[in-house]
Amino acid sequence: MRNKVINDHLMSGLRKGVIGIGLVLLFGTIGYDLIEGWSLLDSFYMTVITVSTVGLTEVHPLSGAGRLFTTLLILGGVGVMAYCLTRLAEFMFQRSISNVLGRRAMTKKIAEMKNHAIICGYGRTGTHVVSELLSAKQPFVVIEENEELAKPLIEQDIPHIIGDATEEETLSQANICKADSLVAALDSDAENLFLTLTASGMCKDLRVIARVHDPENARKFKKAGAKRVVSPISSGASQIAQLITRPSIVDLVELVTQDKSIALQVFEYTIDEKSEMLGKTLAEAHVRQTLGSMVIAVKHKDGSTAFDPGPQTRLNLGDTLVAIRQPENG
Repeated sequence: MRNKVINDHLMSGLRKGVIGIGLVLLFGTIGYDLIEGWSLLDSFYMTVITVSTVGLTEVHPLSGAGRLFTTLLILGGVGVMAYCLTRLAEFMFQRSISNVLGRRAMTKKIAEMKNHAIICGYGRTGTHVVSELLSAKQPFVVIEENEELAKPLIEQDIPHIIGDATEEETLSQANICKADSLVAALDSDAENLFLTLTASGMCKDLRVIARVHDPENARKFKKAGAKRVVSPISSGASQIAQLITRPSIVDLVELVTQDKSIALQVFEYTIDEKSEMLGKTLAEAHVRQTLGSMVIAVKHKDGSTAFDPGPQTRLNLGDTLVAIRQPENG
């Protein structure tokens, strides 16, 4: 944001300089036409060689009034040219310095990230994912190869890398081995599949979420190491079916997840070595008192999920509780 303000200020000065040059050229052309009676082409040419001080021979002999006008044009034109060139030099220098310093700060910020998400591709899917992560205040970095698509990231000072997400060097710059998850949202299934293979090979524990265009390719992504495969076609069709068969449930889920005014929060809690709940049942762990929430599911380490778990469900290392609660500021 700060860079945008600086650039706007510099662009404003540059525009004033360009407008000034245009006015000088117009003033000189009309002046020579009226005073000396020259053609517009001769008048314009004389104005250009005068304000640029190149020292070429006069187009036609000047009258006394013409010489006086030329003197005034030189004084005014040189001043405007000097102003414009100064603004241009300042603009180029400041942009260059801002880009270098901004890039260094961005690189340092990304290098220090932990448990962040890596969004590969800033197209339609990537844009929506970034918007949701910004709202949730979750750390993330975007990798986008197309500089035109990345312009909003630069303007909003969003952590990003301009490069090919399928290259190991680019993924290393995004601090992939300290990331929590990676979203493969590139243009084609082939690119996303190659990205999934590369990312999974670099970091075995990385949670790769892949977007597929063709639902039939989902099995290939699972074999390549993707933990979740999302197909807009299948998801859209499933949601439409749910709206027909169970509209109330869909409305409730959308209300909780999308309406920011609803004082409910769905979150996950992983059972690790330091957790006081390790080895205990839900009843023994007193989850409602400990987390201030209600457990709606338990995702076991083997991949199975127990919905509406009973009080005797035992919590083992690596299990994840899916719970719902009211936010502290709710």
